[in-house]
Amino acid sequence: MMAAVWVIDIVVIVIKILGGVTKVNPVLRVGMWIALLCVAALGAAAVGALMVALERWLSA
Repeated sequence: MMAAVWVIDIVVIVIKILGGVTKVNPVLRVGMWIALLCVAALGAAAVGALMVALERWLSA
């Protein structure tokens, strides 16, 4: 249960950094935005791959 609290704390800190509330090095903020966009693209690619796999499985 304590691990969930730690994860929530980390998410809140990251959101504060990305939103500009917490002052950090601009290079860190840009790097975090790039990492977030890469994770979003990876998620979209995974969903697309799963949709193609499901379509092939249902058509067989």
